[in-house]
Amino acid sequence: MEALSVPELLLFGIVIILSYAIRGGAGFGGVTVPLLALILSLKVLAPMVAFLGLVSSLAILRHDLRHVVWRDLWRIMPWCGAGVAAGLYFFKTLDARTLGQALGAFVLAYGLYSLWTTFRGPWEIRMPMRVVTPVAGTAAGFVGTIFGSNAGMFFAIYLDLLKYAKNEFRATVAAILLGLGVLRVSGYVAVGAYDRDALIACAAALPLMGLGAYLGNHLHANLDQVMFKRFVAAILIASGVPLVLR
Repeated sequence: MEALSVPELLLFGIVIILSYAIRGGAGFGGVTVPLLALILSLKVLAPMVAFLGLVSSLAILRHDLRHVVWRDLWRIMPWCGAGVAAGLYFFKTLDARTLGQALGAFVLAYGLYSLWTTFRGPWEIRMPMRVVTPVAGTAAGFVGTIFGSNAGMFFAIYLDLLKYAKNEFRATVAAILLGLGVLRVSGYVAVGAYDRDALIACAAALPLMGLGAYLGNHLHANLDQVMFKRFVAAILIASGVPLVLR
């Protein structure tokens, strides 16, 4: 963080505010890591985003705790733990450049898929829950830990198949992300990921996240979801290319 130029610091602030405004208004916050990975190491970003996700999930559950469907949360959390353990191994052993390139490939694929769903709709998954639960939980834990973001899409698939109402969906996914956040933050602490740079990034990002969430609740709730999702997908695709090539 201390080595960032003034334009890079401005980009850091703008991306954090916009990302959590997006999440607060449209429920989609997957642009934080891909954009900031252009100026910060993933070794700093992933612990920072895990911490911010933990705080934001707590904020949601402060009001929505009564809507959590606990039985489905407990079914998936052990698989999340397995994914986190695998993700921590690769996070610790791979260098920052390799992690950044892997993130770029993942973001490109996810951005293309997100864009495709705005024209054709998401793929309809026809699998029994006994298969979906371990796959979604392990994948979310692994991806969320090694890349620091995009775990929520796996939980969205899991809960969508359970046909939850709006309140139960939002509260349960927040509770699952909170549980995953506790596992990830604990894991990062265990492997020494919260060094000085990561702690400075957390401290700098926290008030910006609060501002973004406030703006999201007031300014973004009525956006056209289809066009907005296409815009975000385009950002993901554009940010994935330099990560792959760096």
